[in-house]
Amino acid sequence: MQCYTTTCSSSSRSRLGPLHKNRSNSTMKTTTAFFGGCRRLQTSVYASTVHDIVPTLHDVSPLKLYNTMTRKKETFVPLDDKNVTMYVCGVTVYDYSHIGHARAYVSFDVLYRYLRYLGYNVLYCRNFTDIDDKIIDRANAVGEDPLELSKRFAHEFHVDMDTLGCLRPSLEPLATNHISDMVDSISKIISHGHGYAVEGGDVFFDVASLPGYGKLSGRQIEDNRAGERVSVDGRKKNPEDFALWKSAKPGEPTWDSPWGPGRPGWHIECSAMIRSLLGETIDIHGGGSDLMFPHHENELAQARATSCCGGAHDQDYFARWWVHNGFVNVDSEKMSKSLGNFFTIRDVSESYHPLALRWFLIGTQYRQAINYTQRGLEEASDRLFYLYQTLFDAHTVLEGDTSPASSEAALLEEVLDALSDDLNTPLVLAAFSPALKTLNDLIHTKKGKKRPDRIPVMRDIVYSLDVSLGILGLRPTDFRQVLDELCAVALNRADLTEEDVQEAITQRAEARASKEYETADGVRKKLEARGIYIMDTPAGTTWKPGCPTAE
Repeated sequence: MQCYTTTCSSSSRSRLGPLHKNRSNSTMKTTTAFFGGCRRLQTSVYASTVHDIVPTLHDVSPLKLYNTMTRKKETFVPLDDKNVTMYVCGVTVYDYSHIGHARAYVSFDVLYRYLRYLGYNVLYCRNFTDIDDKIIDRANAVGEDPLELSKRFAHEFHVDMDTLGCLRPSLEPLATNHISDMVDSISKIISHGHGYAVEGGDVFFDVASLPGYGKLSGRQIEDNRAGERVSVDGRKKNPEDFALWKSAKPGEPTWDSPWGPGRPGWHIECSAMIRSLLGETIDIHGGGSDLMFPHHENELAQARATSCCGGAHDQDYFARWWVHNGFVNVDSEKMSKSLGNFFTIRDVSESYHPLALRWFLIGTQYRQAINYTQRGLEEASDRLFYLYQTLFDAHTVLEGDTSPASSEAALLEEVLDALSDDLNTPLVLAAFSPALKTLNDLIHTKKGKKRPDRIPVMRDIVYSLDVSLGILGLRPTDFRQVLDELCAVALNRADLTEEDVQEAITQRAEARASKEYETADGVRKKLEARGIYIMDTPAGTTWKPGCPTAE
């Protein structure tokens, strides 16, 4: 007796009929692992390629994305026909990544996957801030070289993103590899009258010199008070001016510049790297809503100030679409270390499968704030198990059947329409429910098994689900392995072992044999209160994970 799964040959995964061809050679497989918990688990090898149906584009609704700059959804048309440039602000690598990072990078991973699915060649760039005040402070606290510390946490970030099934971007530049680009941008900003050096070797951006500052965020200049990463300094012309270059301080890494040794300010790195790697104007610039001001506003200001052309004052200059994901709240409060409600991705992975976290995150439309709760993760885990078990069973039934899916994939059409509407992932997940019910009826009920169109209907639904899950980054290569992992982390959450559950099943069976039905029911309820559900099947009694109930 064990967690409920049925046996499926690996060959069934390749017998879905002609799913056409791979659209690129960028397939990447990543082995991942859980962290912590009562046992260390090796998670599945995730299928990170976009699933391999190639649609004709007239069958797909035009992609509409909300543009923060214009405050409305707009039909996405890239500058260069089939080529898309996308830049997403990366992490400052001084600690392990938290669920806010997970929310941002899962959101943009879905966008990246969908753009590729639509046939675009996407140049996706996400940076690492590997020199910053926070990095230096942490390095000093632990007695480590700042650049070595940032290198270590950049590796850990990759581990976390791989665990969540996020594709690696095309480019992942380190800020410290582009210091010369930043120095060049700062020099241009000064020469165009928008920056100034002060005594001591610091350089500031003159915010008041640039008309239109604040258009992206909708804030006035006076709102840009000294705050995050902007120190109060009497040498500034105005309090809202921000640092472009910081002069050298004892014990800090430094680089040479026309203004003396030092290091770049935070905001200049992204605008300089975009200009160097992607060009003056990109299609999509993304990041969390917390970056809209001051970071993205200042990026835009720097990009405009670097250029002296008239187009620099056009709203499409630098980035044609500004895309921002919503905040993460924890039990309806803003997540913060000071409130004690701060969770890293590894904290969550001690008790929940990373794909359950991914399912939970895309259950809210990317622009909306998401409320992180334990119950929400439990429900996501339960739903994911149901989905994968259904697909596992369906692949078993379809094994050996080589007939192709029909062209009438209604579910896939519904999914694509939802994704084209500003990545409406909650609507996608909702669309799965009736399809999964139909699939289960066809697999398990007498009526379903007798339907003359049973296999073609099953194949159409499985086809649509496989493709949809590939776009969402939720299509593992091995359903059985992930089902076993979901069972294992359910045991972790319940603080039980497989042996504990089997002993309870035996106790229940003995109580039922003795007609002690109240005792037997009590055993079942105690397990359900810990998220373990006993199942009586024709093959015997087994169990599956689910949402804990009140005893």
